[in-house]
Amino acid sequence: MNYGASMNIINPGKEDYHMHSMNYSDGMNSVFEIVYFAGKIGLNKIAITDHSQACLDAKGKCRVSGRDNINRWKNEINDVEVIFGVEGDLLNEEGDICDHLSDEPAEFLILSAHPKVYQLQSSKDTITKGYLNAIKQYHKKIAFIGHPCIKHFSDAVDIKEVIKAANDYGVAMEINGANMMNNRTDMANLDILLERADRVYVNSDAHTLHELKHAREKAFEVLREKGIKLG
Repeated sequence: MNYGASMNIINPGKEDYHMHSMNYSDGMNSVFEIVYFAGKIGLNKIAITDHSQACLDAKGKCRVSGRDNINRWKNEINDVEVIFGVEGDLLNEEGDICDHLSDEPAEFLILSAHPKVYQLQSSKDTITKGYLNAIKQYHKKIAFIGHPCIKHFSDAVDIKEVIKAANDYGVAMEINGANMMNNRTDMANLDILLERADRVYVNSDAHTLHELKHAREKAFEVLREKGIKLG
């Protein structure tokens, strides 16, 4: 395959735009711990992108902190630039999405599909239709499609069609380090993504400090093994 021929890695350096906290969703560490550790391992910029309200409700997760005062938070810990985003959810094949957490809009929006939140209904191509419709409607606010190569939905997504729509509307795709670390990546779909995607983010999707430190390293290791130049 002609890997990475026209692919632009948006964050090849010390920036990670996908991780989760215990304050607002299912991470194992607090915002304070994440920001402190991000500085310790040399990250310059991070996006804490906790799950959408639809995902929290579907999975019975609760928040430790209220999200309504998040605009009052300032980083007094170190020099890491911190964005508070949302990992939004694809809801159905019409392309409806949940893009908020506790009714607070996202400064930075990921669009993902998750079990229990998106239920397959009549056919295996409903997620593909959902992505195509959502990208068409919401491309101006979606930064990237989260973990598009996850094994859970690999038989239910036409990755080529999703990548084409993302390219057409200027939406990036994600290479997800935690999924690679935890054997949740469909490697065949990853090969297609590397061959066809115009723009990608390489993120940790960290739920632990261990993943925050090592998941992107794992993703870049895989890219190097496939002969992709990282700059």
